[in-house]
Amino acid sequence: MRYSNMTSVKGLVLSVVMLMTVIATARGQEVYALEGKPTTVQLRTNGLYWLALSPNVGVELQTDMGVAFLADYVGAWWNSSKNHRYWSNYAFHLEGRYYLGAKEQITPYKGHHVGVYGYLATYDFEFGNKGYQCSDLSKTFSIGVSYGWSMPVNKRLSFDFTIGIGYLQSKYMEYIPSETWYKAIGYKKITWFGPTKLEATLVWNINNINKK
Repeated sequence: MRYSNMTSVKGLVLSVVMLMTVIATARGQEVYALEGKPTTVQLRTNGLYWLALSPNVGVELQTDMGVAFLADYVGAWWNSSKNHRYWSNYAFHLEGRYYLGAKEQITPYKGHHVGVYGYLATYDFEFGNKGYQCSDLSKTFSIGVSYGWSMPVNKRLSFDFTIGIGYLQSKYMEYIPSETWYKAIGYKKITWFGPTKLEATLVWNINNINKK
């Protein structure tokens, strides 16, 4: 059974609402961290996911202590029913970062950063004669550590390049599609330790720019 694309719609709506709230808050006034100090808000999108036909959007909150918190959503639902080809995946990413040398900088930060991350995902890939489906977020996950480099282009835009090494586990179903039904032919599990995160991300600073 193929799962509904309502998962994508709900996730997209939630992401849009969250991002619009963040934008309205950040553009209208200063955003403050727990200690009452200014926080920089940035929107982000990973170009490598777009190359994989997977639209994505995220937000990063940078505190003046060098610590940042990131949340990303990935969602794709491409299908061609006549040819039985599907490319579907949804994922939720969370990461905590520390920017090295942050004490000598003001936000938004640039340069090296390290962090810890985790994500949950579902997917359904079918290429005409066989499909691979994981429809439960709890069955595909990864945790790991990251290293990256942030390079500003101007006061608003920057590029961020990040790689992560960690543990990945996924339980999925193999199936054979037909015109009216999908026959499960096996259930498998994969585990992997190694690179599980790769980013070439465009970042947009949406805070009011300090013109001093």
